[in-house]
Amino acid sequence: MALKGHSDRRIAVGGLITAAIFLALVAIIVISGKEGILRSRYELRTRMDRVNGLQVGAPVWLAGVNVGSVSDIIFFNENGKGITKIEVRMKIKKGVQNLIRSDSRARIGTLGLLGDKYIAITLGSPDSLMLEDKDYIRSTNPIDLEEIISRSIGVVDDITETASSVKNIARKIDDGEGTLGKLINEPIMYFDLAHLLALVQKLTDKVNNNEGTIGLLFNDKSLYHHFDTTLMEISALTDTLKRGEGTLKKLLRDPTLYNNMVKSVAKIDSLVEQIRAGQGTTGSLISNKELYNKLVSSVSSLDSLVQDIKKNPQKYLKVKVSLF
Repeated sequence: MALKGHSDRRIAVGGLITAAIFLALVAIIVISGKEGILRSRYELRTRMDRVNGLQVGAPVWLAGVNVGSVSDIIFFNENGKGITKIEVRMKIKKGVQNLIRSDSRARIGTLGLLGDKYIAITLGSPDSLMLEDKDYIRSTNPIDLEEIISRSIGVVDDITETASSVKNIARKIDDGEGTLGKLINEPIMYFDLAHLLALVQKLTDKVNNNEGTIGLLFNDKSLYHHFDTTLMEISALTDTLKRGEGTLKKLLRDPTLYNNMVKSVAKIDSLVEQIRAGQGTTGSLISNKELYNKLVSSVSSLDSLVQDIKKNPQKYLKVKVSLF
């Protein structure tokens, strides 16, 4: 009886183990069928400058649907140029192969707050070529979060500095420092500004009413036409100079006329120096006071003589009549 009971227990344990194995196999088959592990797959590849922590086994999504996983990540040298890139290889369900075309794009995305990475592939257009096994799909480099954070820190620092400057300006204004502070806190500045604005308004009214030179300049058409005519004459004079006409143009371009003028100016300068030195009649007349006084005296005597002749002509004119 004891031997028979022991045998029954063995049979029961064996049955339980067999049932557990059977259930495990069923679960594996069900899960495999659901996840597509046993389904036919093909490989797609893409190349990037960086992968930002993407790992083997990360999911691959097609338009938001899980269609595969990352199977391998390797470094490679592009065309022997010494440029190192990263190649990501993906196992994709065969059933969605017709949806991934040559114009599809692959990028690295982030899942949730934990930062888990995945590959996102966009749907291709029907008129583009379907990608085959081990074909390369174009990619876009992932966003460098560290660089963004670094730039954000700089922006935050700038904002903090700006806020500090604004606070400092506000404090100075509140304390009445500077022009703006005085304008806000001192009534005299306000009244001065109001007076200035009133003067500007009066000036504007005078301009609108054709009062004063500025008003006429803005509103008098005849003055505008005169001004326009003057500009036209200046333009005509400029054209004349450009064509080489007139004395001024010749003076500007003809060296002979210029040299003659230089010589004439030199002669005039020499003559002036001689006069200053008292040389010549004119120089003596200007520099010699004695000669000047004698000349003045002579002129005065001559003037007196003329006046006396006018008064007493008979004194100087004697007519002698004789008969033959």
